[in-house]
Amino acid sequence: MLISWKGSLIKSVAIAFINGLITLILLLIAPLGLAAVIGNTIMITLSSFTVSIVFDFITIWLLKSPNNNFFDVPYDQRIDQIRQKKSSEIQRQNNEDR
Repeated sequence: MLISWKGSLIKSVAIAFINGLITLILLLIAPLGLAAVIGNTIMITLSSFTVSIVFDFITIWLLKSPNNNFFDVPYDQRIDQIRQKKSSEIQRQNNEDR
């Protein structure tokens, strides 16, 4: 999964626009003043945009991580690694017992 800055920006703007539009529709139904409706819509749009950008930065940071994490390795390889560690520990314990 590769995320470009341009793709991230377009996705974030689309998310913010859709959330703002939904909020505007819902708030226009409620008996609020126009200033409250516009203010809430703008705040939700900006917060949606900010949250989306922050999560994209976290995703990019995780994708660029030089270390392989436990979940980056396929399940079969993890089982083999666990078996190898257990067998090496058993061998070490046998050597210590001698």
